[in-house]
Amino acid sequence: MSSLKTGNVYSGFKVVLEEYIREIESSVFTMEHQQSGARLLFVQNQDDNKVFSVSFRTPPVDSTGVFHILEHSVLCGSDKYPVKEPFVELLKGSMKSFLNAFTFADKTMYPVASRNNKDFSNLMEVYLDSVFKPNIYKQQEIFEQEGWHYELLHTEDELIYKGVVYNEMKGSYSSPVTVLLDRIKKSLYPDTLYRHSSGGDPQDIPALTYEQFLAAHSNYYHPSNSYFYLYGDVNIEERLQFIHQEYLSQYTRNDFDTAIPMQQPTGMTEFTADYSILESETAEDKTYLSMNYVIGTSLDRELNLAFAILKNILMDSNAAPLKQALLESGLGKDAFAFYSDSMVQPLLGITLTHSNPSSKTAFLDLIRTTLSRLAADGLDEKLVLAAVNSKEFELREADFDRYPKGLTYNIEVMKSWLYEGSPSAHLEYETVFAAIREKCADRYFEQLIETYLLNSQHCSVVILQPSNTIAAEKEACSRKQLAEYKSSLTPEQLGQLVENTQNLLTRQSRPDAPEDLQKLPKLSLQDINRSALQQVPTHEYTLKGIKLIHHEIPTNKIAYIKLYWDTGVVAAEQISYLALLSKVLGQLETDAYSIEELTSEIGIKTGGIHFQNEVFGAAKDSDANYQPKFSARIKVMKGNIGDSLKLLHELLYASNLDNLTKLQEIVRREASKMESILNQKGNEIAASRLLSYFSDQGAYQEQLGGVAYHRFIRELAHTIDQQSERLSDTLKDICAVLFNKQHLILSVTGASDIYEEFAANLEQLGLQDRQVELKPVLKAQDHACNEGFMSSSQVQYVVKGYDFNKLGFTYSGKMQVLKKILSLTYLWNAVRVKGGAYGGNLILQKEGILLFTSYRDPNLQETLEIYDQAYRFAESFEADEDEMTKSIIGTLAMFDQPLSLSAQRRRADRHYFEQITGEELQQERNEILSATPEDIREYAGLLKAVVEKNYFSVVGNETRMKSAQALFGSLEELVR
Repeated sequence: MSSLKTGNVYSGFKVVLEEYIREIESSVFTMEHQQSGARLLFVQNQDDNKVFSVSFRTPPVDSTGVFHILEHSVLCGSDKYPVKEPFVELLKGSMKSFLNAFTFADKTMYPVASRNNKDFSNLMEVYLDSVFKPNIYKQQEIFEQEGWHYELLHTEDELIYKGVVYNEMKGSYSSPVTVLLDRIKKSLYPDTLYRHSSGGDPQDIPALTYEQFLAAHSNYYHPSNSYFYLYGDVNIEERLQFIHQEYLSQYTRNDFDTAIPMQQPTGMTEFTADYSILESETAEDKTYLSMNYVIGTSLDRELNLAFAILKNILMDSNAAPLKQALLESGLGKDAFAFYSDSMVQPLLGITLTHSNPSSKTAFLDLIRTTLSRLAADGLDEKLVLAAVNSKEFELREADFDRYPKGLTYNIEVMKSWLYEGSPSAHLEYETVFAAIREKCADRYFEQLIETYLLNSQHCSVVILQPSNTIAAEKEACSRKQLAEYKSSLTPEQLGQLVENTQNLLTRQSRPDAPEDLQKLPKLSLQDINRSALQQVPTHEYTLKGIKLIHHEIPTNKIAYIKLYWDTGVVAAEQISYLALLSKVLGQLETDAYSIEELTSEIGIKTGGIHFQNEVFGAAKDSDANYQPKFSARIKVMKGNIGDSLKLLHELLYASNLDNLTKLQEIVRREASKMESILNQKGNEIAASRLLSYFSDQGAYQEQLGGVAYHRFIRELAHTIDQQSERLSDTLKDICAVLFNKQHLILSVTGASDIYEEFAANLEQLGLQDRQVELKPVLKAQDHACNEGFMSSSQVQYVVKGYDFNKLGFTYSGKMQVLKKILSLTYLWNAVRVKGGAYGGNLILQKEGILLFTSYRDPNLQETLEIYDQAYRFAESFEADEDEMTKSIIGTLAMFDQPLSLSAQRRRADRHYFEQITGEELQQERNEILSATPEDIREYAGLLKAVVEKNYFSVVGNETRMKSAQALFGSLEELVR
C-alpha cells in the first residue's frame, strides 16, 4: 500500500487531503498538481480491477455537439501514436475490462480499466496522449469523419451530410424519450448550458466549423480544467511520475473560465414540442406529459439521496401512490419518474405516457391534489421504510454488473467534485442514511414534498406531442439547404467537394503504416494467462424431492436465490402469456396482503423479488436444442431467507388474478412500454425477428419480447375490456401447471451457512406437487421472411445471418478471433468509418448463430452489400505475428472480464444448464490461442455460406425502407 502523506509533494502533486471512506473500504487521497492546476483523486484499495480516467469540465455553448465530436475525435490518433484509430487498436489487443469515453451534459470523461498491470499502463499512456496531443490539429479529416462533412461522390449526385456523430444523434433524436429530456432541460435551465444538447442536435451539428472544434479543444482540454482519477491496487507514485513527466510538466496554469453557473428560479414554465411518428400512425393517445422540478444542488448529498428514495416511494414501486393515481385516472397508459443528480442542479421528472394534449390541466391538477393529500395525511410508514431499506441494500451490495466498481465510483465522485464540492461526498452514505432514518418519523419526506414540489418556484410542464409530418419537414428542410448550397457553388468548388470526399475515403481505406502501428504499446502472449477462468464451485443436491444447485462463493451475507421452472409445460400458443405473467406477479394484491402491504414487506425483508423468462441453450443429454425457463429471483440478507420464501409463496399461489381492473391496467401499460421499446431498440428488434426465422430458440424468444410479443400485447390491449376474464383464466391455468415441484431447479449462491439456512427454510415455499407433462417444443419455420419494419427513426438497423451448424460447420474458439477481426477491422471501417453508422458488429455464438448487425446506420442496401462481401475480406486476410497476437489477446479479453456477484451467479447457472465443463472452456481458450491467419481465411467459406442463405431483417426510416421495398418479403409499420 502507498505511503502518501498529507502535505507532501509527489512528482508535482501535493496531497491536500487523506480520508478513509468506510462504505467503500478505501483510502481516498485528494491531490493537486501545483504547476498545471490539474486535480487528482486516488481511491486506494486492494481491487486488482484498476481504473484510470481523465475528465474535463465541458459546458456547451450551443447544440452543435462539439464536445461529443471531440470525445470521438481525440481517440483518432495522437503525437506518439499517429495511427488512424488508437482506440480501435486497443479494442483489438488489450485485456481491458473497460475502454470507452462519455459525453455528459457538462463534462467529458475518458475512463479505462484493466486487471493486467502492463495493460493498465498501456491504456493510460494512449489515452493521455490522445486527450492532450491529438492529431485533430494536423488532420481535418478526423473532424469530418467523426463529426460531419459534405459527401459528394460525383458532381451530379445529391449532396448529403455524413458523419459518425451526426448519424448517431439522428438515431438518438428518433426516440421520443431523448426529445423529451432535451426539452425538459430547455424548459428548466433557459439561461445556462443545460439548455443545449451536449451530444449534438442533428439540425445544429452541421453549423459547427473546424475552427470552432479546434478552439473547444484548446480551451477546455487543459490540465487546469482536468480531473484525474485512479482507483484500486495501483503503484501510485509510479503513475504520478508518469503523468507529471510526460504531460503535466509541459503546462502552466490556465485561467480560462469553465465555471458552471446556476439557473435562477424561473417559476412555473410551459414548453410544447413535437416528436416524429409514422405518416399513417394515429396521433391519438401518443402525447407525453411531464411535470418537472429542480431540486436543490448536487452538493447536498442528503437531499440527493432523499429524493432518490422519494422518487421510489411516489413513482417506482407497485404501490407508489402518485403512480397509482396517474394510472387509475385514465389520463394515460403508463407513468414513470426519473431523478438526475449528474448536473449542478438536479431535476425530478414525473411523466405520463400515451396521453393527449387536452389532458394537460387534469394531469397537473392530479399531481398537485395527490401530493397535497400525501403531504397532509402522511406517507405510509412501511412504504417509506421499504424504500429506505431498498436504497441502502442497493448501496451496500455495490453490484454494478458489467461496470467496474471503480468506474461507478468515478461517476459518483464527479457529481460533487466537478462543482467544487468534496470528491468523496457521493461515496459516503452511512451518516446520511442515519440522518434520514431519524427524520422519517418527523414528516421528513412530507416536508420535502411541500418544499420542493408543492411550493416549487422552479418547475415546468412539457407537452411532447406526436407529429406525422415533422420528420419529413426536417428532412425536406435539410435537403433544400443542401441543394441551395450546392447550386451556389462554382464548377471548381463542386470539383473540390468531390475531391474532398474522395480524399476522405482514400484516407479511410489506407492501412496504417507498420512503423506507426509498432509505436503503440502492446501485450505479448507471455502477459496472458493461458488458463480459462475458474468455474464457480457448484454442488448439486436433491432436497425434499427437488433438484438444487449451490454456488459456494462469499457474498457478504447476501443470499442470491433463484427458482427455474421448465416452461415446456406451457403450450406453444401461450408462450407470450408467460412474458405477461412475469409483469403481473408482484403487481396484484394477495390473499394475505394488499398491494401496499406486499410492496412494503418485500422492501423491508428482501433486496427484491423479480420474475423473468429465460432461455438457455441445449443440454448435451437432451434432444431439445433449447431450455425455456420461468424464473423467480430473490436477493435477501442472511437471517431473512425464511421470510423471503414465505413472500414468494404468497406471490406464486395467492396473487389475486381475479382483479380484472388491475389486469386491464397492467396490459395497457405493458403495451405502451413495448411500443417505446420498439422505437428505441431497433437493433435488438431486428435481430430477434431474424433469429425467429431459423432458430428454434430464437422463435421462442421472439414470442417473449420481439415483434411477435408486441403484436400479442397490442391486440390484447385493444380487446382487454372484453377479454379480461379469459386472460385471468389463462394466467391461472398457467400458474397451476407451472409452479410446482416437478420440472423445478433451485439455485442458491452464497457461503455454506447461506445454503444451510435456505435448506432449513425450504418448506416455507409450500411448493405444490402435481404431475404435468412437457408439451412439444416450439420450432422455427426456417424460412427467409426478410421483413422490413418501418419506424419513425431517421436511421436503419440492418441485420443479416443464419445458423452455421445447419450449413455443416462446427463451432471452434477460433471463430471468436474471426468475430473480433471482422468487427474491429472490416465492419468498423466499412460500416462505421466509411458508411457513417454508429456501429457495425458480428455476433457469433457457439450454438451456431452468426449475425451481421449495424446500429444507427444511414444506409440500407449498401450495408447488406458490405455483409455479402465479408467473405472476400476473410479469404484475402493477412496478418503478421504482432497483428495476430493482438487479435487473440483482444478476443481473450472478452472471456476474462471481472465478474460481479450477479454475473458470476448467472454464468454458473448457464454452465450448469448447458452442461459446460471446465475442460470445454479450456479447449475453447486453447483454440483461441492457436488461431492463425490461415484459420481466418478458411472461414471465408462459412461467411459466404451464411450470407448466401440471404436471411435478413431491417428496422428503419419509413421513406428509406419504401425506396428499397423490392428487397423485402414484406414491409410493414413497426408500430401500428
